[in-house]
Amino acid sequence: MSNGYPLQGINLSDTRELNSLVEHRRVFTLNHCELNIFETYQQCSDVVLSYDGLVVTSMLRGKKVMHLSESPGFDFLPGETVILPEGISMKVDFPEADERHPVQCATIALNWSVVTGMLDFLNETYPRQADGSDEWALNFNQYHFYNNRELANVMNKLISISMEDNLAKDALADLTLKSLLIRVIQTQNMALAEDGLPINNRFAAVVEYIREHLTEKIGIDTLCRKACMSKSGFFRSFKETFGLSPMEFVIRERINLAKRLLMNPAATVSDVCYQAGFNNLPYFSRLFKMLEGVTPTTYRQQRVGFRLE
Repeated sequence: MSNGYPLQGINLSDTRELNSLVEHRRVFTLNHCELNIFETYQQCSDVVLSYDGLVVTSMLRGKKVMHLSESPGFDFLPGETVILPEGISMKVDFPEADERHPVQCATIALNWSVVTGMLDFLNETYPRQADGSDEWALNFNQYHFYNNRELANVMNKLISISMEDNLAKDALADLTLKSLLIRVIQTQNMALAEDGLPINNRFAAVVEYIREHLTEKIGIDTLCRKACMSKSGFFRSFKETFGLSPMEFVIRERINLAKRLLMNPAATVSDVCYQAGFNNLPYFSRLFKMLEGVTPTTYRQQRVGFRLE
């Protein structure tokens, strides 16, 4: 089970009307992007896929095993996204697919010239640093990551626009594509922070301090000093980088710690609440459900099958 935020479901095709049970494709074409809904209904392996331009693909149901170049294969599950640059092909295995357990994913493909134009627009109109030292850019080393709620929301919106019958949908999609690129970059930065920011990153010391003091009161003034930035500059740059305010980031880190602590069946939800740095159980439970979609109790039951007394 993935730790990512799942996308909304899309109805499956009627298998009686399909000409293929492997990566059956429904296409929705717009001016600047193409949405593909792929479905597989039988076990198979070494299915080769390739695209022109940028590919953003998210799992909707089932499991794939992805193989990119010479890298080891990895499981690709609902709640996760993969991005690929132009000219990269992949091999895909479907070890569990059948008509009762279909595999479905949504893939958005953009021409690289469109991506470059949008990134140039963002860097010219909304520069992250006045001197241009920190640009909006995709990181293809961080190509597989968990969805957060913000990325899932913009993916759902773009899928919905692509599939609707609306004369204005190309204009709506163009506006949403910029949001998609921003959310992908911010989600990649969050994933990079999970793995450990490089020491020369301006927020490396900030993230390290937050993680070392999660159970304590964390003040903004202290974080600004760690970043060597003014309060206004710190707030703006931090949110542009991660898509979250510093305090929202702290809350996400505490919830992530709580998720790890919930794997211990000896700890009650109340224990986990306080050990993760929260001091109010109802507040913790509300936040957890808002961010994870389920209560702490349900989360633990889903992960370890443990039922609280």
